[in-house]
Parts: sequence; C-alpha cells; structure tokens
Amino acid sequence: MTNLENLTEEEKKLVADILKEISDGGSSSKMNELLYADYDEIPVDISTFLHEKQYLGNALYDPEGRFTLFEYWEETLKDIFPDNLTTKYNTLIFTGAIGLGKSTIAVICLLYLLYRLLCLKDPYLFYGLQPIDKITVSFLNITIENAKGVGGDKLNQMIMSSSWFMSHGEMRGLTNLEYIPNKHIELVFGSSNN
Repeated sequence: MTNLENLTEEEKKLVADILKEISDGGSSSKMNELLYADYDEIPVDISTFLHEKQYLGNALYDPEGRFTLFEYWEETLKDIFPDNLTTKYNTLIFTGAIGLGKSTIAVICLLYLLYRLLCLKDPYLFYGLQPIDKITVSFLNITIENAKGVGGDKLNQMIMSSSWFMSHGEMRGLTNLEYIPNKHIELVFGSSNN
C-alpha cells in the first residue's frame, strides 16, 4: 500500500473519496477519471476488440458469420489482457504444432498493444520518453522471412480490414505493404539473425 503521509491534503481527500465510492457502490468514477486522463479514446476490452467489426471483427469472422478464432485462444487472450488497460505478462512464448494459431494469436496481441498505444493522448509523455525517441512495436520470428511473410501478412490483412486502424495510420507500398501508425510509432519485423 502507498504511504499516505507522502500525499498532499488534496491527494489524501481524493483517495478517501475514491475509497468511499468503491465501498458504497463497488466502483469509483473519480478513479476512472484518473485512469483514463491520459487517453484520447478509452480502449475497449479484448473481447470487444476481437468481435467488433471496426477493430478485428471483419478479419476474424468468416462469410457465414462464424468466429474463426479457436475458443482456447480467446480465453488465453482474456487471461493475458484481463481488462482494457492491463497486460498480465511481460513475455509470451507460444509453442505447439503447425496450424494451432500461434502466429495469429501473436499478431492479435501485437495489434491490441498497438491499439492501446494509439488510444493514448501522448504515448511518449505517458512512458516518460523524449519526443526524439521512437516507440517501436516489433514482430520477431525465427527468420526475417517468417516475420514478414507469416506475421506481416496476417498483420496487414487484419489492419486493412479494420476501420479503426485505417483511421489511425496509413498503409503504404504496392507490393510490400507497410502500416504506418500515427503518433510517431513504428512497426518492425525481425529475427535473431536479422
């Protein structure tokens, strides 16, 4: 627990108000105001991100309207992202046989993290970075070809099917498509050798 003696009187009052709201009603509007003060847009939770058409819904539903992501992976994503601001793990490693959805789930995780970054008013200020720094979202695979081919193709297809991503960046290139997100954020693909 935070040492309350180090807080100003105004901060102590705010903490007391938040605790009272939670005690009385189970949630606190004042706490939500603090949590979301850094956001241009309040991020949606992972389930909404997967199912709503403006996010990834167009990419994850087939023409007959069936959701194509394995139920196991959706539950795994809910564990990784328990709410719209929290990521439970710092490192994820997906292993298993070919065709289980490892690349797809990795791309979805990367896109959800990128989405939350783009929802921030100022990602650089939020993370204590200088404007001259570069926030880079990296997709790594065993080879650069796998990173760009398997991961990059899935990523580009999901982005192009999402009105949200297309309104928060642009797709460049004719044959080698590259998504350029807004807010001075870059996407890179790589491998341990490249």
